[in-house]
Amino acid sequence: MRRVLATLFTVALGGSAGAADLSRPYMKAPPPPYAPAFSWTGTYVGANLGAAWGSFNFNPVTTNNLTGVVTAPGAVSASRSSIIGGGQVGYNWQIGQWVLGLEQDIQFAGLKQTVSFAAPAGFFVTGDSMAVKTDYLSATRARLGIAWDRALFYAAGGLETGMFDVTSTYAARGAGGSPLIGFTDANKMHFGYTIGGGIDYAVTDNVWLGVEYRYFDVGTETYNLGPFTPAGGAAQTVSTTVGLKASEVTARLNVKLNGLGFFGM
Repeated sequence: MRRVLATLFTVALGGSAGAADLSRPYMKAPPPPYAPAFSWTGTYVGANLGAAWGSFNFNPVTTNNLTGVVTAPGAVSASRSSIIGGGQVGYNWQIGQWVLGLEQDIQFAGLKQTVSFAAPAGFFVTGDSMAVKTDYLSATRARLGIAWDRALFYAAGGLETGMFDVTSTYAARGAGGSPLIGFTDANKMHFGYTIGGGIDYAVTDNVWLGVEYRYFDVGTETYNLGPFTPAGGAAQTVSTTVGLKASEVTARLNVKLNGLGFFGM
């Protein structure tokens, strides 16, 4: 009997201790802070700087002012390279891993070239020349990319435009001909296309760096470069088509405005 009472007493003490343990609040460890995945969605502005290289194409002709006969001595192509740089503004939409975007840029380059006639060709003589200068280039592009968190690989393409000036100089033609003379056809717009791609990497939530390659063709436009008069002949009016096909590689810096408090973003 004494042994049974001791056993019951021990069980009762154990039950009381368990009940006391159950009454104590359970302290759960707090969850780790939530770190959202980086999003490329938003408006951005930026700058770019790099190098461009390509070829200007000239196809000059002369038209006899009396008979209307056209003389074409042949096309001329000349290569050129230059520093290029400018700015861009755009918007990205991220859907899963895919990133869609639109971008507008403007770039300035030292792309210019002079072609000279080293020998007579048609009604052109040695010393005649034509020079083209790029005022600016601009592109309106759609972008399609795939993102791995803060890295974005993309392709881009769209409309390429540019403004050019072309100047001609004609050597003196001698007795009965025109003196040294020159003409300029300025501020002419070109329209073409561009295609390329690049890589961006977000170094912070609002700043990303990138490198990009693009090819562009601004098409051809006709420039009217005035008349000259050959010695003993009828006046000739000059025109030429001019085109540019080129490539460029640029380093890019962009700042995403979302989250910076600009314009309610």
